[in-house]
Amino acid sequence: MNIDGELAVRHVQTWWADGENAATVSEGYDRMEDGQLIDDERYFYSGTGAVGKTSASCKSPEHPEQRLYGVVQVYAPGRSDAKAMKKLVLAYTEALDSSSACHR
Repeated sequence: MNIDGELAVRHVQTWWADGENAATVSEGYDRMEDGQLIDDERYFYSGTGAVGKTSASCKSPEHPEQRLYGVVQVYAPGRSDAKAMKKLVLAYTEALDSSSACHR
């Protein structure tokens, strides 16, 4: 999402190996500094970035040995809110789990 022509927030849906956790996936993205790993390593969040791992039932024939992850990055200057990012990544991952991206 751009605001005044500048990137403010970015969200990504990405497939990674089933054995990965949210922290290792977060290493592939910026805005994840000083984050916390929670809930059996399914969620990682910082003040400006977050990663959520969908449930084991989220499958895709195109990605048989992978899990879907949701990534959110905040680029707006001066915006950092870990509590809000935690809430956002939990809701975003839940929405991904019930979306058409997860072929059941």
